Order: sequence, then structure tokens, then C-alpha cells
Amino acid sequence: MGAVTERAHGSFPRGQDTTFEGSGRNSVDELILAKLHNRFGLFDRDGDGRVTKADYDAIAERLAEAAGQAPDSATARKLRAEYDAGWARMSSELGRGMDAELDEDEFATAWYGVSRETDFGTAVLPVVEAVMTAMDTDGDQHLQAAEFTRWLAAYGVAADDAATAFTRLDRDGDGRISHDELAQAFHEYFTGTDPDLPGNWLYGPLPRYTPSPPHTVPPHTTP
Repeated sequence: MGAVTERAHGSFPRGQDTTFEGSGRNSVDELILAKLHNRFGLFDRDGDGRVTKADYDAIAERLAEAAGQAPDSATARKLRAEYDAGWARMSSELGRGMDAELDEDEFATAWYGVSRETDFGTAVLPVVEAVMTAMDTDGDQHLQAAEFTRWLAAYGVAADDAATAFTRLDRDGDGRISHDELAQAFHEYFTGTDPDLPGNWLYGPLPRYTPSPPHTVPPHTTP
């Protein structure tokens, strides 16, 4: 399976389609691509340009720590299991084993395939369940602002950006994020092509994304 073809590192094409070679996928929306590359940066915390199973393990450990869970707790084990399963899906999407090292384009290609070629409920919603279980420390079936901020902090998202994201994802304005709101945000993040969707803010702002200018048709003039 090929990687993204036309993206120069750190930039996105304006006014043209993004394609994945050899995958049968055409016209990948540039906003989705930006979100997938942003997610790569959340996992590549050491900045070596590769994401491995060790990076997935580290995220699971940081999430458990952020939730105040001991490494041998049931919640911590559940997080590790879900992130192990996620990495297995990612690496197998590219025909690799668990010891794969994915660069930025490969990571985006794999996530694009995983979120579309499998049932979204199978591929992503278990992560939503694991996050809610771990980070809902008061057990009210919602994420309060502080809980949400601790979750994003495990990914290295700044507190101010997390606060903005929380406001965007709290669709009913009740000061907390429900399971349904979080699940909808995940779905919009990985599949949404509308730049105004709240779910685009799931992991904070997208600093490398600038929408293409709208296409305008010149006014008709009579010769």
C-alpha cells in the first residue's frame, strides 16, 4: 500500500485532491489529512519521525497515570489492551507486524484505512469507552473540564488548547462532555470534511491546517 503522494513535510496542498497510491482511495479531503497528520504528532512525542508500538504503549501509560490509576489496575490494563489492539490494526493495515515503524505518511495512510475499511464501532468506539472509563474519575458518566484537560495533557496538548476544545465539544453547553458527545467528536475527527465541525477540535487546534479559499465564478459579462 502506498503512502500519501503529494504532501511536502509540514504543508498541505491547496485546491487539489490528496490521493493514496495503490489503495483505491481517491480524493482524500485535505482536512481529514491534516487531522491524521496532527494525530501522528501526538504519538511521536520524541520527534524522531516514527511511531511504533512503544509510542502507543507510552500513551496508554500516560493516560493511566493521568487518571490516577496504578499500572496493574483493571483500568490501566484495559487501556493497554485497547491501544495494543489499535496498533495491531494500524500495522496490519499496511501489511506489517507489531514491530512496525510508521513514518508520518504511513501513519496517515493506515489510520485512513482503519477508520473506513472496518466498522467504526469496532475500530474506534472501544477507545472512546476506555477513555471514558479511565478519565471519568468521579463516575458521573461524563468528562468534566478538568478530566478532559488531563486526558489531552497525556497527549501533550496545552491546557489552554484543551479548554478551547472542551468548549467546542460540549455541544449542549452543560459544562461536561457526555459519552455520546465524545463518540460524535471521534467520528467527526476521523471522517468529517466540514471545517466547522466541533469534532475537529478533539485534540485541540490544527496548527498546520488552513482551509483552501472558496472557488468563485467570475460574473458573467455580455460582450
